[in-house]
Amino acid sequence: MSARKRRIQPGGTRGTVYRAVASARLEDAAVLLEQKRYAGAIYLAGYSVECLLKWAITRRREQVYLPAKLETHDLDTLLLEAGLAEGLNQENVLWDSFAALADSWGPELRYLAKAPEPARAERLYREIFRVYDWIAEQTI
Repeated sequence: MSARKRRIQPGGTRGTVYRAVASARLEDAAVLLEQKRYAGAIYLAGYSVECLLKWAITRRREQVYLPAKLETHDLDTLLLEAGLAEGLNQENVLWDSFAALADSWGPELRYLAKAPEPARAERLYREIFRVYDWIAEQTI
């Protein structure tokens, strides 16, 4: 018996799904970090920020579904479209953390075989977590 692959049409994902996935992936990242699975932890923590921004966009626009043109992994674009760039820019330390994340994070990290150094991974995770919390506070 083979499982059928779920197919979602472009622009067919509800914003509330992104919110739930953001929370779940952040929890997964914490478990991976605790287990010293640093590459996976950083990837999932960054992905949680991506999903939270996608939810923020649908909430700001009062749309049920994320528009297909915003199904991107570009965190800078998502931050702008969520209407959060100006506010985050006022938070110097968080802005620097977000800028570093946006410059270094992407789906290609799924294929990273070499794990980052433990101290660097833990620092990155903490920075990503702070960015995540700020976004969540702005959109709730």
